Order: sequence, then C-alpha cells, then structure tokens
Amino acid sequence: MTAHEVLYELPLLRQLTPDQRRSVLAAGQQRLLERGEILFHEGQQAEALFAVAGGKMKLVRYSPQGRELLLHLVHPGESFAEAALFAEGTYPATAEAMDQSLVWGLPRQSLLVLLQESPELGLAMLGSVSLWTRKLASKLELLTQRRVEERLAIYLLARTGGEELGPGDAIALAEPRNLIAAQCGTAPEVLSRTFRRLEEDGLLTAEQRQVIVHRPDDLRRLAEHLG
Repeated sequence: MTAHEVLYELPLLRQLTPDQRRSVLAAGQQRLLERGEILFHEGQQAEALFAVAGGKMKLVRYSPQGRELLLHLVHPGESFAEAALFAEGTYPATAEAMDQSLVWGLPRQSLLVLLQESPELGLAMLGSVSLWTRKLASKLELLTQRRVEERLAIYLLARTGGEELGPGDAIALAEPRNLIAAQCGTAPEVLSRTFRRLEEDGLLTAEQRQVIVHRPDDLRRLAEHLG
C-alpha cells in the first residue's frame, strides 16, 4: 500500500465519507523521520496529532534514573497523541522513530476547523482516545501485577495473531531482544534469564529469530495466570 492508502484507511477516518477523508488528509502534512529522530518530547506543548504512514514509532517515558519505559509501538495505519491535543496540554511521552518513518501530522487549529465541519470526526476521535485509554490501562496492569514470565508469555501469544498453537510450532521474533524486553517492562538481561528458565522447564526453545513452543497449553496458562 502507498502512504496515502495507509492514511486513507486510518481507523480515525473510517466513519467519514470519501470526500471528508480527503479533506482531513489534505489539512495535514507528511514528514520523513530518520531512525532515532525525535518527533516530540515528553512535556512539550501538544500542537498536532499524528499517524504513521510508514516505518515504526515508539512512545516512551523516562524514569528519574533515566530508564526508558516503552509505552507503545505505533505501526503504519495507527494514530497517536489525540488525547494530548484535545486537552490543550503537553505530550505525556516522547515519540521516537524506530526506523526511517513517514509520519502524517494534523495541527490542532486545522483539526478544530474540521471538527466544526464534520461532527463524525469528533465521534471517531473519541473512539480513538478510548482505545488508547484501554491500551494504557492494560499496560499498567501488565507492569504492576504480572511477573516477567507472565509478561513474556503474553507478548509471545500476542505475536501469534490469535492462531491456535500446537506443540513444536514457532513464534517469529521480528524485534531485537532489547525491544522485546522494553515491551515486557524489564531489562534485557532479565529477559535472557527468563527465556533460560522457561527453556529449563521444557516450555519452549528460544532461538535468535524465533521461539519454538513445546507446551502451548502451559504457555497459555502462564499468560492467563492472575495469582
């Protein structure tokens, strides 16, 4: 898909007519970011909402000790920073390009004009903000109430796309270990020890690019454990 096609299918715009979608896209601008380039910093005044047309962005916060906490990875076809824009506040996280990324931005003033012309856009944005709230609530639950083994099991099962796993099936690891660790809310060395522990238990075999699952039922039970 082209960048325009990706943006045209944004969930944020699905309730709009084709003409309304084109008007919204025309009101924004695209920007090419190099890997590691910062789109905005945590605490910076919110001036636009964004969507990824190509590449990948990460939203992170930093502890007082400088430790990075990964809140979310934003893939093509996903929007972000809507809530900060509505509140006339500041961005709650830092947005950094994981790869060379094409990002579309819609300035706040342009958005306000569009909302007056299209109430449907406002309803769609409320849905998008609600989705982000649920994602952050799930992330908070994951980081505060789950052991690392459980977080890793949840991460691995999410990579299957909901497909049923059988003994010996492989789960591809498309991301480096340090990024997997960040998504699980832990350090790379802790993730490595967790993989070794699960291997010793016979649950799986961790290779460089994939994980071979030997006992999928136990992996699911680990992900569903609430104790």
